[in-house]
Amino acid sequence: MDKDKVFENIVKKLNIDEDSNKTIIESVSSSGYKSLISYIVSLPPKQFILLSTLIGILLIDKVDAKDQIILGKFISNISQTILTAAAQEKINIKKDK
Repeated sequence: MDKDKVFENIVKKLNIDEDSNKTIIESVSSSGYKSLISYIVSLPPKQFILLSTLIGILLIDKVDAKDQIILGKFISNISQTILTAAAQEKINIKKDK
């Protein structure tokens, strides 16, 4: 499958109704991503840093500088979304206490 088709399929999945989105999220959850996240967050600090460094190096292999910048910004946006959601959740928990 070419890159355009992959992107097109992702966009189609993101544009479907809420009930279908729940099904997609449930199937992703059941595929083991939660166990992967659990494993990653339980790593000791040095292994955690080493893993992230290795993933970063693998992602930039044979990728030109322009695409590295785009990929880095994309991953940075994902991390900002996760951090924002976590911060908001912490604020809501403090308000409930």
